Amino acid sequence: MSLKREKDQQYKSKWDSILNFLINNSGYPISGVARAGSRRQGDWNINSDLDIRFAIARDPPREEVYPKLKSLIKTNFKDSSVRIGSSYNVINIEIGELSFDLVLLSQSKFEKQVKTDKLERIK
Repeated sequence: MSLKREKDQQYKSKWDSILNFLINNSGYPISGVARAGSRRQGDWNINSDLDIRFAIARDPPREEVYPKLKSLIKTNFKDSSVRIGSSYNVINIEIGELSFDLVLLSQSKFEKQVKTDKLERIK
């Protein structure tokens, strides 16, 4: 099996785990989740991360959500490294050799990005 195909399967498996975590274990009423970036578009390379956009009902601020999610991610994904980006713009997650960027958007921005960028909306 090629290294690229193997990496793709690893991302698929962790993507499913992160999606399940957001919907069922984050403690927030998730109103939308979508994959974004080069991995969604299919033009990724071996070092590309997976970009995940999500929205929460009633649009709580990132400054409230990100620290709680950071703690929960570390608890739910034992081998993870989690950092909050500057200005609370992103949560960077590394699980083993895999990298994810988790970005909270307002419900309206989420819906707009799904439509204009044709994101792969899962929820």
